[in-house]
Amino acid sequence: MANWVCAHAMRILARYVLGITVEVDGSQHLLRAKETACVLVANHQSLLDTVWLAWVLPRNAVVVANMFVSRIPVLGWFMRLGGNLFVKQGDKQSIKALFVDSLQYLERERTSIVMFPEGKRNPSETGALLEFKKGAFYLAYCTHAPIIPVAVQCTYPLYSWADCRFRRGCVIRIRVLPPISTESTTEEDIPALIANTRSDIQAACMSLSLPEARTKLF
Repeated sequence: MANWVCAHAMRILARYVLGITVEVDGSQHLLRAKETACVLVANHQSLLDTVWLAWVLPRNAVVVANMFVSRIPVLGWFMRLGGNLFVKQGDKQSIKALFVDSLQYLERERTSIVMFPEGKRNPSETGALLEFKKGAFYLAYCTHAPIIPVAVQCTYPLYSWADCRFRRGCVIRIRVLPPISTESTTEEDIPALIANTRSDIQAACMSLSLPEARTKLF
C-alpha cells in the first residue's frame, strides 16, 4: 500500500510539476494483478522509469531494484519504506536472498513483483532491448504466477540530457500486454518463454516509438 501511495504522489508530481503526461494502452490487463499475485516484466531505461512506473504499479506490489538505488536520498528511503526488494548484481548470496523473499511475497503475501529482466539500465537511443535474464521467468514458473509484460517507448528522444530532465509537455507511452499463464509451464519451456516475451515487448516498444506515434509530443 505504501508503494501505491507513493506512486499516486509521483503521478501528481509528474503531471503538474514536471509537465509529463503518461498514456497507458492495455491497462485492463493490470486487472489480473487484482485477482492474483503476478510478475510484471518491463524494459528498463533509466532511474526515471520511476515516473512511468507510477501509472502501472498494482496497489499491492513491490519492485526489484539494484542495491545502490536503496542508498539514493529520498527515492531510496521511500522504496525501503514500501518494502521493495534490492539485489547486488553478481553477488550470489544477494541473488539467493532475493529469490527467497520474492517467493514469500508471491505465495504468502499475494503481492505482485515488478522486475526488469534486462538486468540493468539500458538507455538505448533506438529502443533495442538487451537480452533477458532468467530470474523473473523462473520465479513465475516456480509459483505459477501469471507474467504481465509491460513495454515503454524509447524515452531517449524525450529526455534533455543537457538539463537532466524530461522535456516539459512530453508524452510517455506505455503498452501493457496480455498476461501470460505459467500454470502448465515446465522448466524446459522457460527459454522459449523468455524469448517470446522479449520479442513481444521489443515489438511493442518499437511500435510505440515510431515517429507517427510521437507526433503529438512537439
